[in-house]
Amino acid sequence: MGLGSQDYVSIVELIIYIPALIAAIVVTARHGFHRASGWIYTVVLCTVRIAGAICQLLTHTDHSDGLLTATLIIDSIGISPLLLATLGILSRFIDFVNAKGVQLFSVKQFRFVQLLITLGLILSIAGGTGGSTDSNGTVTVSGTSKAGIILYIVGFAGITYFFLLSSSYRSGVPRQERRSPIAVAIAWPFILVRLIYSALAVFVNNDTFSVVGGKVSVRAAMAVIEEFLVVFDYLILGFMLHKLEPEEQGELANRAWKDRRGKRRGNNSDKGGFISLTKPPSVSIDTQ
Repeated sequence: MGLGSQDYVSIVELIIYIPALIAAIVVTARHGFHRASGWIYTVVLCTVRIAGAICQLLTHTDHSDGLLTATLIIDSIGISPLLLATLGILSRFIDFVNAKGVQLFSVKQFRFVQLLITLGLILSIAGGTGGSTDSNGTVTVSGTSKAGIILYIVGFAGITYFFLLSSSYRSGVPRQERRSPIAVAIAWPFILVRLIYSALAVFVNNDTFSVVGGKVSVRAAMAVIEEFLVVFDYLILGFMLHKLEPEEQGELANRAWKDRRGKRRGNNSDKGGFISLTKPPSVSIDTQ
């Protein structure tokens, strides 16, 4: 049997994401592999998309429940790296704003949004394993998947709030760091479209908007292209920004899941690879 339209999309994904993965690894090695770093999630997304494309090409004649489950899970994973990467990039930028004494947001607020997105990922994966298809090919989406999308939407709303409120302080940070909100502004509409597609695929789930059996052209236009453009945008930003030294790094961009400063006071790193600071980053505001 010849290749279908979805297979051609998978081939394009391999052509795009294999070199993108190499670039993502280079950028992440430069800025750090810790979980709060936005660029580590570009590595995750590239890896997931390569694996998904290979799976699709190897099984394009297989319509088993196993393939359905894998497709649903891989699609659900695609949103969370975009959101977490955006959150990480905003963390770095807002640390510089906080260093000016503004104190816009706390570590707890960022942890909360990160937790929402992570829970959304867990529920979406669990929902993917619970999805089913009947004899005529109709896909039934589980309630767990719907709950996961709702958490993604709430997390995206939180990220939008962080972005809108912090952008007005852009002129007060070093010139190089002003590129971060610009990159987020470019990525924001693409992430929104990607999120809308997933919401339609889960809540509407018809012949047009469906992860399995939906129109490939719609999925390519509302999900595949959006993901790549966001990754491309953030990789360019990663190459443009310089690596922050430990004394320049703030607590938002190095947040752990819980505050360990009481146990680690005087030590710059914890088991998770995060740097815990007891004060805002010490930076020099140079507009030259």
